[in-house]
Amino acid sequence: MLNSILNFIFKKPFWSLIAFSIIVGVSALQIPNFSLDASSESLSLDGDNNLELYFATQETFGSDESLVISYSAKDGTILSIDQLNFLKLLRDDLLDIEGISSIISILDVSLFQSPPLSLVELASDVYTIENGKADQTLVAQEFKNSPLYANNLVSADLKTTALLIPLATDDPRLIIDDASLKIIIKNIRSTMDSYRDNATLFLGGVPMIRNDVIDYIKRDLIVFSLAVVFVMSIMLSVFFRKIKWVFIPISISIIGAIFMTGLISAIGWKVTVISANFFSLLLVMTLSVIIHLVVRYREIENHELEQSNSDIIRKTLNQMIRPCVYTVITTIAAFASLTASNVKPVIDFGLMMSIGVTVAFVLSFIGFAIAMTLLKKPKPTKKPEQFFILQRLAQLTDIHGKSIIMSIAIVAAIAIFGLSKLSVENSFINYFKKNTEIYQGLSFIDKELGGTIPLEIVFDDIASAYWADASLREEFHEVHNYLNNLPSIGKVLSIDTFMQVLKDSNEGKAPNGFLLVLGKNNMPDFAKSQVLKPHISDETDQIRIVARVNETSTGLDRNQLIIDIKKELVENYYFNEDDFYFTGTFSLYNNLLQSLFSSQIKTILTVFTIIFILFLIVFRSISIALIAVAPNIIPSLVILGLMGLVGIPLDIMTITIAAIAIGIGIDNAIHYISRFKTELLVDSDYVSSMYRAHNSIGVSMFYTAATVAIGFLVLILSNFIPSIYFGIFMAIAMLSAVIVNLTLLPKLLIIFKPRMSKKVL
Repeated sequence: MLNSILNFIFKKPFWSLIAFSIIVGVSALQIPNFSLDASSESLSLDGDNNLELYFATQETFGSDESLVISYSAKDGTILSIDQLNFLKLLRDDLLDIEGISSIISILDVSLFQSPPLSLVELASDVYTIENGKADQTLVAQEFKNSPLYANNLVSADLKTTALLIPLATDDPRLIIDDASLKIIIKNIRSTMDSYRDNATLFLGGVPMIRNDVIDYIKRDLIVFSLAVVFVMSIMLSVFFRKIKWVFIPISISIIGAIFMTGLISAIGWKVTVISANFFSLLLVMTLSVIIHLVVRYREIENHELEQSNSDIIRKTLNQMIRPCVYTVITTIAAFASLTASNVKPVIDFGLMMSIGVTVAFVLSFIGFAIAMTLLKKPKPTKKPEQFFILQRLAQLTDIHGKSIIMSIAIVAAIAIFGLSKLSVENSFINYFKKNTEIYQGLSFIDKELGGTIPLEIVFDDIASAYWADASLREEFHEVHNYLNNLPSIGKVLSIDTFMQVLKDSNEGKAPNGFLLVLGKNNMPDFAKSQVLKPHISDETDQIRIVARVNETSTGLDRNQLIIDIKKELVENYYFNEDDFYFTGTFSLYNNLLQSLFSSQIKTILTVFTIIFILFLIVFRSISIALIAVAPNIIPSLVILGLMGLVGIPLDIMTITIAAIAIGIGIDNAIHYISRFKTELLVDSDYVSSMYRAHNSIGVSMFYTAATVAIGFLVLILSNFIPSIYFGIFMAIAMLSAVIVNLTLLPKLLIIFKPRMSKKVL
């Protein structure tokens, strides 16, 4: 197959280039359909019914698809005349923005104690600041003490308030499209800028986070891809010192990444936070294949001076296709192992990169053949590719092999210790740099307005009983207070909030019978939408409690918090476990975090199992398979152990690194063993074969590791912390993989001298 393709390329190189360009061009035409996804589904677990419960709850009680503006007065309190006027102007300007139909603020919320309203008055009229019916001398006291507004709509010091901008549709699954959301948020921020002289303003809310995360992904895709290309170009120019050996690898890498982007777009595959770095990964994956081809081409060119250009190309590709095929298979196995994860976006990322690696391999070989055929045969460099560092590594392996084994064993032991300290507990706010609006807004709202991420508890088959049973109402009051007193919980809102409002309007007595029905049924619709509908549904017979969690709480353990609340509800309030469930953004995020450990273990076990079996097939030797796999456990151990030692928790992106590191390390092992077997046929001397292998395949391994590692470090410029960690740990993975495969691997081959067949890979 390869020879047939090469024959066509050698005979008709220009037609080959045209055909190649057309194929890539057709794929590139699909790129306008490229899309990103930062919705709740993009962070869901595969087969997790909690997402459906979340949507069902949103549909019943109302969606949290709202933007929040925190407004903090620079002078005085928010209830001063000047600040109320500024707030009104801001609200009215926001309402002029297309796509915004309503805003909830202190100007228009129902007030029940300014003046104190009886149940009859509460049911017959609405008192607000804006309609002039509220007693301004009592408003401050109500906002400070109201069970509904205190530490929720208004801060305790009355200097900060919130404007809530609902964006929800009737169906919570039908969120506003990203393009429209982007325009709305841009216009909101532009409007906010006009009022920053009078107040400190932050924009928050789930839609804003989704919008900004998508912006981060887009920026990372563009900026980091360009930066990776730039850095790799510099590295290649340093290594090869010829423009041709920079232009060809970089061009083919870009073409491969563009082709895959078009393919993803045509399929309709949305890129998520986890797969946001696929373009950069494809660049380096393609580049690693091309570097191996370039180095081998230069070796043959320097040793066989009389060979024609086409013969050198043919020999290069024929010699490299087997090891490259095997490395592609093992790399695919590494990415395919991610499908063993429970996290759906991780599964999609694994499948996406499995296809991408295949595309990179095919385009690398064909693109290299076309490019080299069209160019003239270069003049030989007259000196072999040799590096002091590679010669030194060979000497260290030869002379100090036992010390190397001992040192790596110590590193592995320390890594295992660090592994025992690895955690998954992570704060969503810590995914972003402190200078970003997401971080600043979440932090400010967390501290001043009662928490950010909602934990929802939904009780089934109980709403009708609640209205009829005074003891049940008292029990919910106690549950409400229990949650409100938890250190990591900010504001709690529930049907008990409504009951406290009615109680305040009934001379401090809990209403029963006729008075309760009067308050429930006759309250104005606007007031009902604020205090009743979000917490009780007669249609579904459910009650919902919303507890906003302080993300900035010291020592917050999400899973333990849910476990403790569940235990309290069952043991002290005598609810059956089947009577209620947890949902909301907090619960979805916790489910995701708790799956990371099991997902990490599954992916690592899966990739090692697949690769070991592949090695048995490739090398037909258990000893060689074990020798090849053993050193490549080290990079993953180093990464996970280092994360544990420095206190970096597993997250949605870092769980992919271990499997990728194994795949990269195994690629190095295949190339090295393949070359080692070739050299062993020369004199059957294991030590001499090692030196020669270091000076041949070791060069391309070193080039690839150094170039790709520095390329990944570009990700430290991201605003998204998981991307930064991904870049740093991928660089560490690349360097540690090449080190163990140029030290520990050859030493094990020398020590155990496994029998190698004469058939070369």
